[in-house]
Amino acid sequence: MQYQEIRSKIKSGDILAWSHRGIRSFRDLKIWMVRLFTRSEYSHVGIAWVVGGRVFVIEAVEPIVRIFPLSKLLDDGCYWIPMDAEWKPSTEELALECVGDKYSVPQAIQAPFNTPPVDKLWQCAEMVATVSLADGINLGKTYTPSAIVQSALQHKKHLEYIDAEK
Repeated sequence: MQYQEIRSKIKSGDILAWSHRGIRSFRDLKIWMVRLFTRSEYSHVGIAWVVGGRVFVIEAVEPIVRIFPLSKLLDDGCYWIPMDAEWKPSTEELALECVGDKYSVPQAIQAPFNTPPVDKLWQCAEMVATVSLADGINLGKTYTPSAIVQSALQHKKHLEYIDAEK
């Protein structure tokens, strides 16, 4: 589905997932390595935040947790899982408190084996699970992108591919 067709349906708290397939740059190579170490079909997850009529992604990426327009992250498309999250003010506050915190490559690599410590270091799946839990959506304790997607699908059973505008 094209982004313009689905954009108005995306809500704060929905999960977005990426599955980078090709290796065209050093960044792509690092993403592929994370997928290899985490044994994950998906390379990255983020959480949608809709404000001012715009759709943003709150995501943990190297070097920090950031807010970025979803429209700028669709070069290879992405997957959208509508979560029907309540998105309470306290959930939004928690999500925004993460912004600017540091990203942890070691925690991302160790994600299939260890639950990360409670700290101000994040990797993408851990951040999405933490924010979703604040809205009462338990996505489990395995913090890999694939585990987050699989848990989210158990809740919603719906995944939609968003294609970049051509």
